[in-house]
Amino acid sequence: MKFIIEASLVPIYNRIAIAFTQTLKEFGHTVYFIDSSGFSEADFVKTINDIEFDYYISTNELNVIQKKSEADETFLFEKIQSKIIFIHHDNLFSAFHSISYICSKLQALSSISNRSNHYCLEASNVDLLKASGIRNTNKINHASEFLVEPSNSPSQWGVTFIGHLMSSLHLYPTDSLPCGQHLQSMAWNRISLSSFAVQTQIKKIVKDPYVISSLGPDADKNISATEQFLIAGLNKLSSPMRGQLISTIKEQRIDIFGGDLSYGQIKDPLLVLQQSNVHYQPATQNYGDASGIYQNSRINLNISSLQFDTAVNNRFIDVVLSGGFILTDKRGDLEKICSLANEISFESVEELSYKINYYMDPRNDKKYNDIKFTLNDEIKKNCNYHKVVQTIIKSLN
Repeated sequence: MKFIIEASLVPIYNRIAIAFTQTLKEFGHTVYFIDSSGFSEADFVKTINDIEFDYYISTNELNVIQKKSEADETFLFEKIQSKIIFIHHDNLFSAFHSISYICSKLQALSSISNRSNHYCLEASNVDLLKASGIRNTNKINHASEFLVEPSNSPSQWGVTFIGHLMSSLHLYPTDSLPCGQHLQSMAWNRISLSSFAVQTQIKKIVKDPYVISSLGPDADKNISATEQFLIAGLNKLSSPMRGQLISTIKEQRIDIFGGDLSYGQIKDPLLVLQQSNVHYQPATQNYGDASGIYQNSRINLNISSLQFDTAVNNRFIDVVLSGGFILTDKRGDLEKICSLANEISFESVEELSYKINYYMDPRNDKKYNDIKFTLNDEIKKNCNYHKVVQTIIKSLN
């Protein structure tokens, strides 16, 4: 088959697009990897419609094909005549903060359901799309192109975290968020119970007519869109939630790579954790550098963003397939992809602290290494691009 895959200006999305391109080529398919960023809207639509291909693959919601038209109320994917594959590696609408926009996009996706296929990381997104009349929707897992064997060598780093964070939930301006107090309480619940289902709470609060009224006239027109709007708002609390959780770790040194969102330019207590055992390191310059840190850390921390209730994020897969050891919050899909979910996950801050101290202790090296090697084998089999692409091709056929 012939595919078009759109490049992305966002590094993580472009990395995913490249991985799909390479894997499809390995299976013998033809792939046109295109940069659409320089096209005008009209030229983009005409150029794509003039190319003969089977499927256009969009790997993220920020792709050009998913933009709303400047000329009318349609989305560009509605103007493309061929079939389209949407791969949702984030929660469907986590990047959008307008109920009317989310509602119109959901309706637009429904309008092309007969010539589109959707693949979602988050299980609830599958339910949402199917409830909206979009039948060709499937669940997939993240994958990684890293294939590094674990080793028993001493680690360069102790406990590390790579990614964005803020220092605390206390300092975040919650009043700037619609239903901010409700959303903040969900973030605190996720800290105290990492498997806490935020989307269940979202569904509860949208049943309150006073909540709906506070969100404006669009809120009661499409409750699904309103729920997604609140999830997008909740996701803004992911960075302060991570910092709040990491601040509970007192007994071990923590090295954070790229966590200072101001890059050292702003001395705001919201941005940087002021804690003697917390040390900030420069952001990694590329994914190869990140993979090296994953491999050379005694423990890598993974704290999922609040947009996900069940999905295992790409950081988890990358760490394990870089040959690293990971401690992660509990996610519903974790037990589906590995047999060691209980050994490598934490429910509470107390369990996180206990497991960090346990796995940092050299007396527990045998169990530590057994877990690291077994987990690498399992994730290598269950979360690779060949398997994801095979799942997609099989469903298309």
